[in-house]
Amino acid sequence: MSDLKGRPIRALVPMACDGVGPSFTAARLMQGAYTAGFSADMFVNRYRMPKTGLPVHVALPGPFGHLPYRRVEALASRLIEARYEASLAEGDIAYLFPAVSLQLHETLQRRGVPIVLEGINTRMASAKVILDAAYDAFGAPAGHGITDDRIAEEEAKYATATTIFAPSGPVEQALAGSPLASRFQSSSYGTDTGRSVSARDYAAAERPLTFLFCGYASIRKGIHHLLDAWAVLPGTARLRIVGRIEPLIAERYRDILASDRIETVGFVKDVHPHFAEADVFVMPSLEEGDPLVTYEAALHGLPVIASVMGGGRMGDVAGRMILVDPVEPDALALALAELAGSTERREMLGTGLRRVVQDYDWAAVGARRAAMLQKMFS
Repeated sequence: MSDLKGRPIRALVPMACDGVGPSFTAARLMQGAYTAGFSADMFVNRYRMPKTGLPVHVALPGPFGHLPYRRVEALASRLIEARYEASLAEGDIAYLFPAVSLQLHETLQRRGVPIVLEGINTRMASAKVILDAAYDAFGAPAGHGITDDRIAEEEAKYATATTIFAPSGPVEQALAGSPLASRFQSSSYGTDTGRSVSARDYAAAERPLTFLFCGYASIRKGIHHLLDAWAVLPGTARLRIVGRIEPLIAERYRDILASDRIETVGFVKDVHPHFAEADVFVMPSLEEGDPLVTYEAALHGLPVIASVMGGGRMGDVAGRMILVDPVEPDALALALAELAGSTERREMLGTGLRRVVQDYDWAAVGARRAAMLQKMFS
């Protein structure tokens, strides 16, 4: 694309860009910026997404990209960081995702390169407090993997940065007390609003209602609170869990997970058929950034029951979805019963979210973010 505008936005994502996770988010954001005419490119370890025109630089090109990734990940990360550093020129904006090394953050800071970070999840110092309490209440050792060393490294990265994108209110709030507490950019994530989705029958008169959970069914995602609430929900509704299940959860809830009112699907690459078949989406997360699955549920016109974390940026406006504190014993159960018993309520919330999500197309979100950076660094 010729005649690109603005200071170059150079994204570094030392990960396998295979169409899932943070690297997928990075690719969609950067493509949105590039399509809007901004100067943008991306550096990744490996790239297996469809070509879109966005310039992508890879550490493992051609046949090297098909090597077992775990065996080459560390080498690929070193290679792509070195290539990225060498490519940066005067006036470039360094847009760094969480996997980038602290060493490179510090090197770029010394060079005077403006550094923009991405708040994929809430600040680790905040997340650890939440998750330690959750595992303690569950009566199990903490399994979240957030250590004091990882927290210290993240805080050191924050100290090098000019700003950070905060995709949700909880991410913003978790920055309190950090070096970036007053220097974040309020933003969001999104979805592909141009995707064709089926018309929805909110009445579902000929079949039991299907409530959908999508993601790693873990304590972090609040799945234990959902299963506790589901155990006391009367009626014939079914709960479908799409995603792997944390072993602690699988063991403690093995009886209810094996019941005929719950279907466990496991990990799938394409979740959209499950959204199309569901009637209600439930996301009771205890810690999140801005979950993409909530946008995808809205795209399909599903009413949403969520925690504040699970509702993400779309949940900022009261009344768009049913927000609950999943730790409260009755809150989630009452919300499930409310939507199980009211076609009108399901339709009102679902059609409302279908309208709202049109403002969160990836192309628009990426363009808005690029414009924010150009304004900030002009």
